[in-house]
Amino acid sequence: MPSRMKTLDKRFSLTEAEGRFKKACDQIVLNKRLGEVQKRYKMAKRASNRVFRYNLRLKLAAIEGVRNMYYDYAYHKADRVAELRRDLFNESVEIVSGSDSDYSSDDAE
Repeated sequence: MPSRMKTLDKRFSLTEAEGRFKKACDQIVLNKRLGEVQKRYKMAKRASNRVFRYNLRLKLAAIEGVRNMYYDYAYHKADRVAELRRDLFNESVEIVSGSDSDYSSDDAE
């Protein structure tokens, strides 16, 4: 009986972790916003507008930081889902991390 309870608890944890992972992935919409701010930054740089460039660099840093935290959270949830799937179903789950080099704020400088 305790073994059955452990399995049920793991299944509940898996369902919860998968839901949180999907929600975290849905919330990663910041790449579009980051691209828009980078475009505005480049325009301000071409116009030699230092005041706007400073404000836009701050926005870029904030957006990139929040986006990276969402990526980190989603990665940890994916790792937890993979661990639970291995325990419950003996599945081999590989976690692939994508490259976000297209939206790095280093490009804006």
